[in-house]
Amino acid sequence: MRRRRRLLAAALALVASSTLAVGGPSHAEPASVGIHWSEVGPSVRVGDPVAAVLEVDGGSEVAVVELSATGARFTALPAGCTPSSVIHERSSISADGDTMRCLVQPRDLRLSVPLVVTAAYGEQVAVEASTGRSGAATTGLLSLGGRAERAAYRFLSSPDFLNADVGDLRRGPTSWSPSRSENSTNAAYRTALDRVLDAFVAERAGSVLVAGDLVEGHWQTDKTGARVFGPVATHRERKQAIRRAAATYYPQWLERFRSRGLSVLPAIGDHELGDNPWRKRDRALVPAFEQAWARWFARRADGSPRWKDRPRGSRHEMLAYAVRPVPELQLVTLDVLDITAHRARVQVDRAQLAWLRGVLERARRDGVPWVVVQGHAPVLAVPRSRGSSGLTVEGGHRSALWRTFREYGVDLYLAGEVHDVSAATRDGVVQVTHGGMFQYGLTNYLRADVHADRLELQLRDFDVTWADAPDGSRLWQTRPSGIPKVVRVRPEPFTIGTMTLDADGLRESSGVLRPIG
Repeated sequence: MRRRRRLLAAALALVASSTLAVGGPSHAEPASVGIHWSEVGPSVRVGDPVAAVLEVDGGSEVAVVELSATGARFTALPAGCTPSSVIHERSSISADGDTMRCLVQPRDLRLSVPLVVTAAYGEQVAVEASTGRSGAATTGLLSLGGRAERAAYRFLSSPDFLNADVGDLRRGPTSWSPSRSENSTNAAYRTALDRVLDAFVAERAGSVLVAGDLVEGHWQTDKTGARVFGPVATHRERKQAIRRAAATYYPQWLERFRSRGLSVLPAIGDHELGDNPWRKRDRALVPAFEQAWARWFARRADGSPRWKDRPRGSRHEMLAYAVRPVPELQLVTLDVLDITAHRARVQVDRAQLAWLRGVLERARRDGVPWVVVQGHAPVLAVPRSRGSSGLTVEGGHRSALWRTFREYGVDLYLAGEVHDVSAATRDGVVQVTHGGMFQYGLTNYLRADVHADRLELQLRDFDVTWADAPDGSRLWQTRPSGIPKVVRVRPEPFTIGTMTLDADGLRESSGVLRPIG
């Protein structure tokens, strides 16, 4: 099925205005546009923010306004543009910022369109707007020189990447052979993954954060009866199957990033622990899941710990860590899943919380301007969710974790789990939940540019289609439902939301990153 209908209704409305309807000609009036600069002074320089005013005579139709910029790039979606969702592109900005698409309803609008100047000294800056029927151009703004400020650091965030067991079963300690029909990847997945990861590479980011659910992870079961990872009848056999599955899928997951020179910072999610709910038998297997994850993501080849700053002496010592890639940024990765033989809770336990406070205290003492934390489950309530069990940190904004964020001035908390995009803000802390399920076309990523005085975020989405094979077959997983065999990704991502944080918290936001509630 098509994931996106790429403004089909709007396109049909535009076509209808120029065709004959039953009973006579159509009387629908198309939208018209005008555009001009807003309060632009004579001393505009490279890197300066500017704004154009878009005036839309909405007529009686839904319309798509196409904007293009020369010598500048769009930085946010105007409030009057109908927001996109992760399954419907309505209004968006191209990845390079040169073009914008704005879906407007049939009404008169006056929209402020924010841009930043990229032209060199003496070059012209122009913005064009068109509905396909009428258009206007603004020209004449000259950049008087100066250099654009560069971000101190850029990172990407893509939780729940991939949220499926995607890998070649010939490359692991399995009983798979070429004569068997089961496999967990194919040419379509390889091409689709290449396009997403190539987009990551093009961003030239210092690191990629992945807040859990790297895999499907139902490795303690064998409901297909295939015995790919061996028998699972006893506790010992299930532990061995977990180790074999991890040694099959995790190295291939890592290789996709490392082969492209991408530095990945993962967190552990519920699927890395066998998936929730955790019944008594499953809780007993959690240590095996944790050890398997730590082997591939928290230890070097010689077995030594990969992360220097970690909650030593805690059960989560190999599952949580902190890094400071540049003096302007403190990154913290948490394990928010507290699973023991006796209980399963979504929380940060006392030992890990004490370590977190120490990390944040040092960051404050060192004058680090930006603190970003990632964990798999959101803390604040999330209104948008797709195909998720909806795990959230117990206690929400009253939890010890959120109180710690508030006390130490955490700026941004990044989470996954819900396979959709939502932003929320409370107590000066911003939470963004995003990411998705690759096999069902919900993959997206957040680009974050770290400046000394601000943090700029852009939520980028992909146009994806997915389907089962014509014969109804699917790629093999330990669960009999499998995953679709056909996934196609259009090469260019596009921006469907923006956000800027400054010293006082959330300064501005647009599109799907506008806070809800």
